[in-house]
Amino acid sequence: MHLSEFHVVLVDDEPDVLEVSRLAMRHFKVYGLPIRLHTATSKAQAIEVLSGLTLGRPDISMASVALIDVVMETDHAGLELCDHIREVMKNRTMQICVRTGQPGIAPERAVLDRYDIQGYLSKAEATEDKLYTVVKAGIRQASFIGQSHALQDLLRYLIPSATSKSAIADALRNWQRLARLTLAGTKAQTIESSLAYIVDGEFVTGVGDWQDAGTATRRRDELAALPSEAFNEDGDRFTVDGRDLLIQIAPTDLNAGVHYLLRGTATPPDWEIFLYHRYLRSFSALWKLAH
Repeated sequence: MHLSEFHVVLVDDEPDVLEVSRLAMRHFKVYGLPIRLHTATSKAQAIEVLSGLTLGRPDISMASVALIDVVMETDHAGLELCDHIREVMKNRTMQICVRTGQPGIAPERAVLDRYDIQGYLSKAEATEDKLYTVVKAGIRQASFIGQSHALQDLLRYLIPSATSKSAIADALRNWQRLARLTLAGTKAQTIESSLAYIVDGEFVTGVGDWQDAGTATRRRDELAALPSEAFNEDGDRFTVDGRDLLIQIAPTDLNAGVHYLLRGTATPPDWEIFLYHRYLRSFSALWKLAH
C-alpha cells in the first residue's frame, strides 16, 4: 500500500443524497486506511474533480471508486461520465458503480451491457451495508489492478535501460520520482511509502526512510533475521514486520540476488506480496543480463 487514504468520488446533483452518502461512509476503512470522499454535482464538475486526482498521465488516478448518479443535468449525464472515464481518460482501473432513482430511464441490464461498469444500485437499495460492500470491494479490486498495471509499466520502462546496470539504476530513480507526481507535476500528498533495492549485496536506490544506504542495509539485516516464508524451491523468501516487507530473490544462473524493502501505509496483503515477487523475479533477470 502506497496511499495513506483511499479516494472515492461521489457524483450526484441531489445535495441530500451526497450528505447521506457522506455520513454513511465517514467511518469506512479498507486495509485499516480511511476513505477520503470527493463530491461533484454534474458531469463537468466530476471531470474537474477526477482531473485533480490524476497521476502522471490521464489513465492513472488516485480515485479507486466512483459512485455516479445517472440522471443529473441531462437524463444520461452520468452514463456519459462513465464513457468519459473509460474512453477519454482511458482509465480501466477505477471501479464504477452507477446509482439511479429512475431505473426506468436507465434499466439495469441495458446499462450493464452497454457500459464498462462494475455495479448498479437503485437509490432505494443504497443502504449503508450495500455502500460498504460496493466501496470496500471496489477499492480492493482497484488496488490489485492498479498495482499490477503499475509494476508491468515499470518493467516496460526499465527494459530499454538494460544495456547496463547503471542505466537500470538511473531509470529506477527517475521512475520513483515520476510515480509520485500529479498530472500538474506536483507531488501527490497522499502517496507515502519507502522502498529500497539492494542487488548482489550493493545498495542501488532508495526512497523515503530508506534513501540512505546505511539505513536501508541495517533494516534489511533486521528483517532478514526474522522468520520468513518461502515463495518457491529456488530460495525466494519474504518477511513481513508490521508495515515493512522484505522480499529476497535468491541468486541463480538466471537471476541476480535481490533484497527489496517496502514500508507501506498498511500491512501488505497477500496479493500485494505475490505481485511484487513476480515483478522482482523479472527485475532480477533483467539485472543479471545487464553489464
